[in-house]
Amino acid sequence: MKDKFTITISDVHGSRHFLLHQLIKKFLLYFTLFVALVILVGSFVILFLTKELSNLEEKRESAVKERNVLVAQNEELQAKISEKAQEYEEIRDKIGTMEELIGLRTNDEESVDIRLEELDLNILQQKTFFDNIPSGEVLAHNGVSSKFGWRENPILKRKEFHTGLDFRAPNGTPILAPADGVVKFIKYQQNSGYGNVVSLSHNYGFESYYAHLQNKAIVKEGQFVRKGDVIAYSGNTGMSTGPHLHYEIRFIGRTLDPEPFVKWNGANFMEIFTKEKRVTWESLIKLINAQSPLLKPLS
Repeated sequence: MKDKFTITISDVHGSRHFLLHQLIKKFLLYFTLFVALVILVGSFVILFLTKELSNLEEKRESAVKERNVLVAQNEELQAKISEKAQEYEEIRDKIGTMEELIGLRTNDEESVDIRLEELDLNILQQKTFFDNIPSGEVLAHNGVSSKFGWRENPILKRKEFHTGLDFRAPNGTPILAPADGVVKFIKYQQNSGYGNVVSLSHNYGFESYYAHLQNKAIVKEGQFVRKGDVIAYSGNTGMSTGPHLHYEIRFIGRTLDPEPFVKWNGANFMEIFTKEKRVTWESLIKLINAQSPLLKPLS
């Protein structure tokens, strides 16, 4: 018969006797339960971390895809920017070529103020300019509703560059040619929102545009007009918030602010040469002088 070891524990309630193998069994039981609990908790933690790792991996893959898309878009934008820059340079070259063809190339190193300071023009000489270059009012109006430059489009509600002057005027107000010229085109421009448009080609590379007109033919394409001739009637066609005339002036394809030209007259004749820098005035004066000697030689 095997010896059995006992352990006696005494307190105020008396003495209790425990067999050693019973204590070992209880210890093993509690230890097993503890290990099982640790394994269970560890399994839950591992499952949670595995799931989080999977989510992070998916987010990483998504971020990589988005980055690749952004990189591709950036490369595409850079290509477009380079393409537009090339187109801009080609346009500048074409404009320069056109200027040379019609004798409007100027020396960039010369100052306009210096070149024009000794001009002395009489009434006849001024008339040459006013007959050939848009000047003065083009219709009887009730004021300017929108000037040349950046503004919020009243219909689209977004910031856009306004390329002309808008004159408030009742439907059917006669529009006068601001200079001698030829009717370049008459058409309805739906995409630009201009509605009925008439365009005139003037001398020395100037053009004028008239938009939102009544659908009432006054002139024909290719027709010659004189300064002061009626070319159209104001209306409310196209993208318009009310009856008005949209008036533009361009020089060799460059859009100019029409306001100095509308206010241009004999009293302020010299101001236009310094206010509008995008026109090569000196070479234009030389060209006119070569065709019909009217101006004093420049020193």
